[in-house]
Amino acid sequence: MTTQLSLGYSPCPNDTFIFYALTHGHIPLHNLQLSVPVLDDVETLNTWALSAKLDITKLSFHALG
Repeated sequence: MTTQLSLGYSPCPNDTFIFYALTHGHIPLHNLQLSVPVLDDVETLNTWALSAKLDITKLSFHALG
């Protein structure tokens, strides 16, 4: 059985670099599968993280409080 996970991060170069290996199949996920990543601005991702809109979200340090 495969579990589908949603992923979100910003389109800034450091985020795309960080998530490249994960989103391009270079990290074995075994029984996990990622949906097409959601690319959005950091403020939106922070808001979504607080409401658990996505399974995996890039969160800014500022959002941690």
